[in-house]
Amino acid sequence: MTQQFTPGTGAPIGAPQLERSGPDYSSAPILQVRNLKKYFPIKKGALFAKHVGDVKAVDDVSFDLWPGETLGVVGESGCGKSTTGRAILQLHKPTAGSVVFQGEELTTMSSQRMRSVRRDLQIVFQDPYASLNPRMTVGNIISEPLVIHKIGDSSSRTARVRELLDIVGLNPAFTNRYPHEFSGGQRQRIGIARALALQPKLIICDEPVSALDVSIQAQVMNLLEDLQTEFDLTYMFIAHDLAVVKHVSDRVAVMYLGKIVEIAEADKLYEDPQHPYTQALLSSIPVADPEVARRKDRIVLKGDVPSPANPPPGCPFHVRCWKAQSICKQTMPPLEMKDGDPGHQMACWFPGPDGAPGTITPAKIIAEIQAERAAGIGKPVVRASKASQGTGGVDPTTGLPPHPGQ
Repeated sequence: MTQQFTPGTGAPIGAPQLERSGPDYSSAPILQVRNLKKYFPIKKGALFAKHVGDVKAVDDVSFDLWPGETLGVVGESGCGKSTTGRAILQLHKPTAGSVVFQGEELTTMSSQRMRSVRRDLQIVFQDPYASLNPRMTVGNIISEPLVIHKIGDSSSRTARVRELLDIVGLNPAFTNRYPHEFSGGQRQRIGIARALALQPKLIICDEPVSALDVSIQAQVMNLLEDLQTEFDLTYMFIAHDLAVVKHVSDRVAVMYLGKIVEIAEADKLYEDPQHPYTQALLSSIPVADPEVARRKDRIVLKGDVPSPANPPPGCPFHVRCWKAQSICKQTMPPLEMKDGDPGHQMACWFPGPDGAPGTITPAKIIAEIQAERAAGIGKPVVRASKASQGTGGVDPTTGLPPHPGQ
């Protein structure tokens, strides 16, 4: 009999909730990416096409990923996040660079060996409908990886599909339905079940919640976290929403125009951003508390992301940066440590908040408000919400108690 799981989690019904052990930084990295590049050629002409340039979608990206870790990758559209993930999986053949997974180089691996390695490497795509074959039933979609890798017989595959549907919070009776019969959140759960079918070690989540409603986003995010704990998964989580990335990530890498411009532990990055682009992204995060929002300035970047087919010389961000100087327009800064901290690296000639508008983070503003209230000064903010009445009068969105004057 198939074991029943609590809908929306990876835990069996009645079982205590597991606590995530966290990444294992004492072991060797499960993934090592070095100087990864992916250029798409630009050709002119129909019959005798001439190579006239390249779209530099990924340009010299390097990072490590440890077992059990979640690495968030953020940036504006067109910055190369999704292409980086697909180049790692060899769905796009890299132009240059190295991708080492569990000690094996993927870029020079034979197709036969790569097929077997793909059992440990999976992806959850952004659009849950476009990534599911509309002519196949849910049962066939989820069991397809098992068929390709010749795992089990028909009855064992059927049992595995039912188990996976249970794990992701769907009814096993849905195996004979088609993708169009499901909502967006349910389709994304089907995509997650398919990614889990082969019991992978690394899953690249390519904006898995960006096409979903906010409430459904929370459900899918909680599901991914539960699955990581249950099956000891490693994630590379690509997203636009910085609030979501902070919630799920151990470390965060910020990409701009095909390059990583800053990478650090999630808490450090959000509390002390060093690169101007990171500061601009963080300033755009909405804040629920009106007092925090009032004190928090917004950095409004001018212009759009430059074309990767014709990137600017030097630092690619200098055309939009308020701190740019002559060296920024001439030489690309190296990705180097901040104050000797190997866990926090940025590529900027003039890092830090000096002279930058809006770099006071919400956490610092909340600390200021708390100090003011403790001293009996400051303006009333808002009445405590009903949601905070059961938490000792503390607003769960900000951690602030109601003002004495409320």
